[in-house]
Amino acid sequence: MKNRSAPWVLAAVFSTNLGVGLIFGFEPPLIAIVLNRAGSDAFVIGTVIAISLVAVTLAGPFYPYWIGRLGLKRSVLSGIAVGVLILVAMPYWNSIPAWIALRILTGCALGLSWVASEIWMNTVSGAASRGTVMGIYGTVFSTGTVAGPVLLEITGTRGPEPFLLGALCLAVTLLPLLLLRQAAESSAARVPPPPQSLRMLFGLARAAPVIMLAAAVAGLVESADLSLLPLFGLRAGLDERAALFLVTAFLAGNMVLQLPIGMLADRYGRRRLLGICALTSGVGPLLLPRALESPALLWPLLFLWGGTLYAFYSQGIALLGEEFGHDRLAGANTLFVMIYCIGGVLGPSIGGIALDAWPRMGLPLLLSVPAFGLLAALVLAPRRVGATA
Repeated sequence: MKNRSAPWVLAAVFSTNLGVGLIFGFEPPLIAIVLNRAGSDAFVIGTVIAISLVAVTLAGPFYPYWIGRLGLKRSVLSGIAVGVLILVAMPYWNSIPAWIALRILTGCALGLSWVASEIWMNTVSGAASRGTVMGIYGTVFSTGTVAGPVLLEITGTRGPEPFLLGALCLAVTLLPLLLLRQAAESSAARVPPPPQSLRMLFGLARAAPVIMLAAAVAGLVESADLSLLPLFGLRAGLDERAALFLVTAFLAGNMVLQLPIGMLADRYGRRRLLGICALTSGVGPLLLPRALESPALLWPLLFLWGGTLYAFYSQGIALLGEEFGHDRLAGANTLFVMIYCIGGVLGPSIGGIALDAWPRMGLPLLLSVPAFGLLAALVLAPRRVGATA
């Protein structure tokens, strides 16, 4: 660690990560259920839910400027505070156009906290422990995501209470950061850079193409997995409960394996571990059709596949801190998140087309080929040591 305050900073930021993950797992199914009950069609529901990721992508070029202007701590605090206020407003401003507008604001606000928290973790974690820190981050965030539907079971889906209780839970996760007196921030974060132009963003992508490819693969494959694995299971003959449990086993691997993967990455090299994860995530989908016939093989396969797939994101963020100096980290992290969100928007649609075109192997191939592509890029692309520091 770079200073004595770093462990406290990381603990406070992990708390906010838990809250953001909780809302990511809580708000979309709540919105889907409420709108479905009101008679909205699937396209409208999907638009309201997905628009927040589009907002993150569109607002991305402005995040480095606002992070530089506000600083890391105030960026995280203000983004989540806006998210809390929007959750409170949603049950009282209940119409499709209003909810689209609120979801756009939610994406912009939580996206600011998202990027700022990752930059902060990268700047206060030492080079030797960066993979472990990002592994903890992945575990904490996914724990919040899994806890979201559990919270929804407790709150129910009727009336304003679910929104208000969700807002309260999100607000509570801010307390450690509010109590943090000494906040270690990078010197670069205090100097507002200009908004990032497309030319600047393309330059960052050229500086670290393999890392940005990891973001694209993570967003595309994760979103397709979470959206379509239950449907794939149903079409393969599973009952509804077993089909839904496919996602549960997948997410369990993410929760449990991120920390050990991060620790191994620090010891043996992050690119090497990312390559092993890409190989596992490429083979896993190809085994899925046959594994559906054997539960003893299916659940361990999904567990291992889920954990290694999510490492694309967590260890990709760790590699950003390794490849980019403080002066360019904000822009690089923003671009990484933007690419991840674009993949997240496209994944379910492309995966649905593949599933319809070839019911048995279309989706597994879509999930497998990008992972093998990332593996090939890691093997063939020379490492640009110090190129951007």
